[in-house]
Amino acid sequence: MSNLSKLYRKMQNRSQKWRETNDCTVKALAIAAGKTYEQAHGALALRGRNYRKGTAMFNVFNALRDFGFTEKEVYRHSAIEKAENPYYWDCEKTQEIAKKMRRTRWAKGRTMKSIEPHLPKRGVYIIQTSSHVLCVRAGQIHDWTSQRRHRITHVHHITRAGVNRKE
Repeated sequence: MSNLSKLYRKMQNRSQKWRETNDCTVKALAIAAGKTYEQAHGALALRGRNYRKGTAMFNVFNALRDFGFTEKEVYRHSAIEKAENPYYWDCEKTQEIAKKMRRTRWAKGRTMKSIEPHLPKRGVYIIQTSSHVLCVRAGQIHDWTSQRRHRITHVHHITRAGVNRKE
């Protein structure tokens, strides 16, 4: 457990105090927004998250908007898979999206273990795997999955609302 970040350990301790489980979305939201565990827990509870249950990602993004943040999807693994399927070859939009996704740093590391050298040193990202959500902040993974082979399915860039950024 020594490779866990101090921020994640703090969230884990708060989670244990509440005897909470299946709260990866709460921890990712709290770390991404710079809020306490209790504030993130309350925001997701208002959005319909039940005690000891997971929640849908649209609830997390709505809670982020409530905190004054915006999200932009920067990587989606399914877009690349669709483009490699001959059935979708005639769709130019799918090919264009897949081409853009293949060029990103996220396509270089397909698992949590292999993405570490490619992480950006600045910015906040929420990463989804098939059944888990975590936060990357300033190039550091704030989660227990950092050395695991969990396959990355989606990556969302989190910014403050109203802040201009390079596209």
